[in-house]
Amino acid sequence: MPTKQIPDHRTRTAANRREKTRARLVQSAIPVFADKGVDASVIDDVIAAAGVSRGTFYNYFQSNRDLLVAVNHQLGDELILVVKETVAELADPAERVAAGIGLLIQVARDYPLLAAFVAKCGLDSAGPSSLVYQYLAGQIQEGMDQGRFLPGPLPIALDMLAGSTLCAVLRISQGGISDQHGPQVVTMILRGLGLNAQDAGRLAHKPLPHLDVQSACALMCSTSQA
Repeated sequence: MPTKQIPDHRTRTAANRREKTRARLVQSAIPVFADKGVDASVIDDVIAAAGVSRGTFYNYFQSNRDLLVAVNHQLGDELILVVKETVAELADPAERVAAGIGLLIQVARDYPLLAAFVAKCGLDSAGPSSLVYQYLAGQIQEGMDQGRFLPGPLPIALDMLAGSTLCAVLRISQGGISDQHGPQVVTMILRGLGLNAQDAGRLAHKPLPHLDVQSACALMCSTSQA
């Protein structure tokens, strides 16, 4: 029996070590991107900051873009977890979607570097592998089940919602948008999901719940440099 446990222990130990090394590389990359911008090649700086060899780096990421996408996913996952918790007490799935998308857009305005990450990564920011995509799937399905949203193919509804939110963040990264941009985007998303104009406008313009990003999202603190 002990001889069978040793390989399992070694496998788990190796996996934990790899995960910690990858996390260290991602964490080291964020302040470097914040300092140099998302268009910069940061591999040498990240290797130095993380204290690893070039060979170790390439065991985890094949390019500067791979690293950029990994950072973006990590930030997005942290953010969606705190958004999910913030809107969880709202009983209406349509209100949860409205508040959740509104908060994501607001954070993109408050943290320009995050908006730049999302814009640079494009569809990789909100694809099926992302936590935001998975979270929104549950919200939309619940809305359909309760009759709040029009019935239809869930993947298409998800693409519509995630794509609209991604484009909103892209516009934010380019600057020059009004304070009404977020509510207007949310209104159109809710209309696309099947709400009437009055209900969609009402939910989209409700005051957003407080989102304590800095205390809940450790990695988000680094984006405040931008």
